[in-house]
Amino acid sequence: LAVLVRRRGCHYSPSFSSLAGGMDFEVQTIEAEICLKRPATELGEGSIWDVRTARLLWLDIPHAKLFRLDPTTGENEEHDLSAYSTHVSSVVPLDANDDPSGDRVGVTLREGFALYNFRTKDLEVLGGNPQVVERERFNDGKVDPQGRYWAGTFTKNEALEPVPNGSLYRRNPSGSVDMVLSGVGISNGITWTKDGRTMYYNDTFTAQVDAFDFDAGTGDISNRRTCIKGFGETNGCCIDADGMLWVARFNGGCAGRYDPASGKLLAEVRVPEAAGKQVTSVAFGGDGFGDLFLTTAREGKTAAEAAAEGQDLAGSLFCVPRARLAGIGAVPGQPPNALRLN
Repeated sequence: LAVLVRRRGCHYSPSFSSLAGGMDFEVQTIEAEICLKRPATELGEGSIWDVRTARLLWLDIPHAKLFRLDPTTGENEEHDLSAYSTHVSSVVPLDANDDPSGDRVGVTLREGFALYNFRTKDLEVLGGNPQVVERERFNDGKVDPQGRYWAGTFTKNEALEPVPNGSLYRRNPSGSVDMVLSGVGISNGITWTKDGRTMYYNDTFTAQVDAFDFDAGTGDISNRRTCIKGFGETNGCCIDADGMLWVARFNGGCAGRYDPASGKLLAEVRVPEAAGKQVTSVAFGGDGFGDLFLTTAREGKTAAEAAAEGQDLAGSLFCVPRARLAGIGAVPGQPPNALRLN
């Protein structure tokens, strides 16, 4: 059942304004279904579909846990990477030409880019990683249409408050790593249009989504401009077959579907109240990329504290099947890009 709600943003977020004029408008809203209850997850993140295995990859960042979920059976493989690093912050599939088996994936650890093998449980730190200073770590990352791995960092001060000293990096198939942006607050969601000419990027500090012109041949970006603004805290994002952006709203309790051309909120998926407000990432998967998956978190609370507040589903994984998405006018997603090693 889709519900028409007159609002400016997601149900927990008090502020949203559209570049089309900041006017109120009716938004179709549905509630996501529980896909995997896992209250042990502190900071679920990084959801992405792996077409090689028909599995959803996702993470628990501060516990350095990497998961691989089979939505048809509910089996959720758990891989502990804490022997290699204190954090694992993003995961991406490899291109089938580099690994058709689906055994290997790209990841970012606190310190930078690496490869992990699900079968052997071995991890290979890739060369060329930048120097990461004290209280800095890598965060979200995704792959561009040419197979380059983009991921950024964020830094905290002595009071453990985020400060805008992070960077956005691009790892090229040649193995070189380039710093693309500096002065980043919390580097977060990143995705590309189907034609490969535009890159969208979320720095949570800015409370907006920015667009860049993207040079497919060089990987260079230019002409930064705001396409959606007025967020509380942007997080992960993905793009659908119509070129609309789905953006996770951390402390907003939902993910919204936005038109990047106008900034208008078109529809939203909220998580149950028992999941809390921290929606962290959003990804398409399943047959024909028709299902939508959302990760959540309970950052700043123990599992017991979250449960005592009626949020025993915080940290769990949620989904919306294709048929229910169609009910709010949404369409399947674009296939995610895969990491190329050569």
